[in-house]
Amino acid sequence: MRVWRAILLMNLALALGVMVGYLAWGRQIVRLEEELATARRQASVPGTWTLRGVVRAVLLPANVIILTHEDIPGFMASMTMGFPVKDPKLLEGLDIGATVRFTLTGVPPDLMITTIARENP
Repeated sequence: MRVWRAILLMNLALALGVMVGYLAWGRQIVRLEEELATARRQASVPGTWTLRGVVRAVLLPANVIILTHEDIPGFMASMTMGFPVKDPKLLEGLDIGATVRFTLTGVPPDLMITTIARENP
């Protein structure tokens, strides 16, 4: 086999590989764009979640409660974080370490606790 034939075959194989890779990459981009559009539509819809958590701190002047909460389905894993409370009266009678059931309402990541109640041990 002559050298020019070997070079020609290698160039054709390279071109074919690049073309197949580009086509596969293009399909993946289209799929990712569709998933992103779906996620944006879902994120703009207000949601309501009822969860359990443990009170870690109550910040009355800021109208915020810090909770260790369960997974928020479709939004975030369990963690400890602060949430604003719709009505400051909801914070009355909550002690650090209390187990509570609460309702989050809003469009992620702007969520607010609308109800909170202490659970019986």
